Amino acid sequence: MAEDPLAPYRAKRDFRRTAEPEGAAPKRRKAKALSFVVQKHDATRLHYDFRLELGGVLKSWAVTRGPSLDPAEKRLAVEVEDHPLEYGGFEGTIAEGYGAGTVMLWDRGSWEPESDDPAADLEKGRLRFTLHGERLKGGWHLVRMRPRGRESRTNWLLIKDEDEAAHPGDKDALLAGFTTSVATGRDLNAIAGKQDGPAKPPRKRAAPKKDPESPPAKKRASSSARVTVAGVALTHPDKPLWPEDGITKRDLAEYMEAVAPRLFPWVEGRPLSLLRAPDGINGERFFQRHGGRGVSPLLTQVKPRGEESSLLQVDKPEALVGLAQWGALEIHPWPARSTAITRPDRLILDLDPAEDLPFTAVVEAALVLREGVSAMGLIPFCKTTGGKGLHIVVPVSGASWKTLHDTAARICEALEAEAPDRFTTSSSKAVRGGRIFLDFQRNARGASAVAAWSPRARPGATVSMPLDWAEVREGLDPKAFTLRTAPARLKTADPWQDFEASARPLPKKG
Repeated sequence: MAEDPLAPYRAKRDFRRTAEPEGAAPKRRKAKALSFVVQKHDATRLHYDFRLELGGVLKSWAVTRGPSLDPAEKRLAVEVEDHPLEYGGFEGTIAEGYGAGTVMLWDRGSWEPESDDPAADLEKGRLRFTLHGERLKGGWHLVRMRPRGRESRTNWLLIKDEDEAAHPGDKDALLAGFTTSVATGRDLNAIAGKQDGPAKPPRKRAAPKKDPESPPAKKRASSSARVTVAGVALTHPDKPLWPEDGITKRDLAEYMEAVAPRLFPWVEGRPLSLLRAPDGINGERFFQRHGGRGVSPLLTQVKPRGEESSLLQVDKPEALVGLAQWGALEIHPWPARSTAITRPDRLILDLDPAEDLPFTAVVEAALVLREGVSAMGLIPFCKTTGGKGLHIVVPVSGASWKTLHDTAARICEALEAEAPDRFTTSSSKAVRGGRIFLDFQRNARGASAVAAWSPRARPGATVSMPLDWAEVREGLDPKAFTLRTAPARLKTADPWQDFEASARPLPKKG
């Protein structure tokens, strides 16, 4: 007889004392008609239970800080026992025993796996999927973390994809904005019987939608005059995009034209995630990676093998100016070309320091990584991120997504093991104080990193600047490279001119 997947669930509960459903025998359904639910659970510690229907049960994770629409937020998701499908409708109080506390139906809907075999994806430790919920929408992925020491639990990361449903910078805004049940309109106190009065109607307002085919409908005040940059007509050229810095759409377009000789080769022929802010950095911003109506005609819409929706791509220099006209302030290319989508050619390590660390610590970390990567027979390059960190970028050849990700993880985890007081590979901000977060998750299919020479949608209009290793030393100021100052570097030799020629095969795991 096949093992009962719900045996661990039932063994932990006394159904004479709990209102939780015991559950019927698991029944499988078609892979394209699967349910998901998120339950806010006020137990020993408040958390959100994330559940995906698969194989006739609800695969379940306890997301300690709840889901976020911010792609930069990698939320810890602890794998727990499978739950019966009937649990997807449960809301109430668990009086005593395992999981005692109040459970609220926070979100629900359907989900679609990206592949035809999501069970195999889970087994491999990486599941990509799309949610169609009342509050959670768009692309997401779950990534299993490597176990640490004697750790018994299985930890994953729940991460929002960079797409039209993403809200960069939102962090916990979604959780703060939705505090009642999607089923009954009650909050946790009402469910627990701690307050009187009728339940409030469920809030119908979904998370703000981002139409991938058009910018958010807002009244935009700017000049109606037209100018042309690199043959591209600009509407409202005097619209401020970085208002505090006095930088307009025309300034951005002229910057794109000026730096195209170095920026264009970095993004040409690659799927892109674009951070759009049509009303400037103080207005609404959103990631767009898919094509559709309303896309600038200067952009190419491609559908690489294995992708269900078209992706955006730049195939001619003037398309960079088209991005400025379209309100795209940041350019994030994939580490693979569309024509060779299964063969990534860039390994990217993101050094993200804790707020309490000086930039000198990041410089020191980059030099340590340079030495380690070079010892592997690879040739690393360094650039600023336009923020508070640095990127180590390594040209590679003959890699698969698995070998790329595994190698990046091995490099970072080795450095963490060598100096755990200085480095961490955990995205949890609770353990990052005084440390540099070594992020290797940009080395997966669908992931991206800001392009060299791309502006950032941040105060100061900083850009991600390629560096000569001789510049990576004490005194390096990443804020010195801005949309206004960067073009002056075009007069000097390109420190990355040998990047493509420096590609080497990844070393085999020893």
